[in-house]
Amino acid sequence: MKLDVNDEVAECLGLSEKELLEILAIALYKLEKINGVQGGKVTGTSEIEFHGILGKYGQFINYDEDDLETDLKNLKDF
Repeated sequence: MKLDVNDEVAECLGLSEKELLEILAIALYKLEKINGVQGGKVTGTSEIEFHGILGKYGQFINYDEDDLETDLKNLKDF
């Protein structure tokens, strides 16, 4: 899929294409529509680099109690 942002709107926002993609990826991530790996694909980065982008915009990694329980279980099985 290709998204097209009107040049006038983009200029008014004062954001680059890269910044717009980062903001889109962060919004989708925060809505839990995509995960970190997919966020990296949207931004053209790795999952770890995408986590850095989240920090750049003052956002946090989605990680809840279920994730913690899964990680603890995986550690015990390891």
